[in-house]
Amino acid sequence: MYAEPTRSQHREEEEEASNPLSSASDDEPIRRARMEPRFQANSDDFRVEIPECEGKIDPDEFLEWMHTVERMFEYKEVPEDKKVKLVALKLGKYASLWWTNLCSKRSRNHKSKIRTWKKMKAKLNSCFLPQTYIQECYF
Repeated sequence: MYAEPTRSQHREEEEEASNPLSSASDDEPIRRARMEPRFQANSDDFRVEIPECEGKIDPDEFLEWMHTVERMFEYKEVPEDKKVKLVALKLGKYASLWWTNLCSKRSRNHKSKIRTWKKMKAKLNSCFLPQTYIQECYF
């Protein structure tokens, strides 16, 4: 039984006919991969999966999160200038509010932005770990 071509099939045929670079042959696959940008080995783009930190009171949970972040940075060889921004994106709930307030307070007091992971880590530790908590073995 013969089926009449649909409107979209007509449109595709017209596009192929009007495009001098299209292939009229159904046997040859369309090579879309050439049109898509390829990942370059020396590119600054990389994917890092850091778990979210909500800022809960449990120091052991916080230290486990911090240890996971450190291992991820080492494994992915994350550049120093990206670490603070990546971690800031993964702060949720109370931790996100704390970070936003800290940044705002520093800006109001004309202090520089926190740009190093070492400094951010120290601020995180001072906020989310009790002063009596032993940290020497961790950081």
